[in-house]
This record gives sequence, C-alpha cells and structure tokens, in this order.
Amino acid sequence: MGNKSLVPKRCIKFSETSTLENKEVMHRKKNLIPRVPWIKGLKKPLIDFTIPTIELPYEAPHKYLLGIILCAVIFLLGGGIYNLAETPLPMGQTPEGIIIIFPELSEQFLIESLIASLFIGLGAGGCYLIWFTTRFAYDTRTSLTLLIIGITLTLIAAGGILVMYDHKIKVSRSI
Repeated sequence: MGNKSLVPKRCIKFSETSTLENKEVMHRKKNLIPRVPWIKGLKKPLIDFTIPTIELPYEAPHKYLLGIILCAVIFLLGGGIYNLAETPLPMGQTPEGIIIIFPELSEQFLIESLIASLFIGLGAGGCYLIWFTTRFAYDTRTSLTLLIIGITLTLIAAGGILVMYDHKIKVSRSI
C-alpha cells in the first residue's frame, strides 16, 4: 500500500472534493450555468444545457454546386435545349458526307453543338486556371506556367468559337 496508508483520509476526501468542485466550476464557466444550491450528500447532476449547433462542413458543397451550374451554363450556351427540342435529332449526315456546321444561322447540328460546348468548356477551364494562379503568388514558376496555360486555353476557345461562327456566316451567305 505504501504511500496511501500514510496520508490521512481527510486529505484524500479534501483533494477529491476540490477536484470535483473544480470540475463543476469549470463546467459552469464553460456553459455559463448559474450556481444552484444543492443538498449535501446527494450527487449533483452535471447536465449540459448548451444549445447544440449545426455546422456545415469546411468543404461545403459549393464546389459541387458551382460545377453543376457551370455544366448547365455550358449546356445552355452550346445549344443543348435546341438539340433536345428538335426532332428528329439533327445529326449532319448527307449523301455527300458528314457536315459539321449547319449552313444556316438559325439551326445547328448535334456535332456543332458538342464542339461549341467543348470550346466553351475550354474557355471556362482557361479562366479558372488564370484565377488559380493567384494561389501561387510566391511560387513564380508554377504561377507563370498556369497563367500561360490558362491564357492559351482561353485564346484557343475564343478562336475556335469565332472560326465556327465565321464559317457559319460564310456558308449561309453563299447559299
């Protein structure tokens, strides 16, 4: 038994009650519960009266929501609603071969819509890379590489859309 037998029982009870009182005091301070009188000899219940909080996760679904919105915008700008509404689906197949761009401004083929959506997605990805370079402000090599890739993607997308539109206008004027 060693050291326990040398310590008087009063000291053990005093130290146990003092730690219990310290726990109660810390519990009250933590939860801001007022001190309530209690009958000695009965164990005081330690009830947590704090209001539960509901927290959103740090990686909130805004990233997924932003991706869904971006896909919907690309779908709309690429002419997805027109392709869904048009029956039969304009595929661009003729006896002479496959036509990629419809010769009139008011209509489009499915492949034209997909290519336009691809270019719009490339432009959005390029703009995202340009924005993402700001996170590497102190790493100039990474920042410059991402900036060049982002500008290149954006220019390719803008050029591709302009070439498609220019070709569509030239073909529609010749008819």
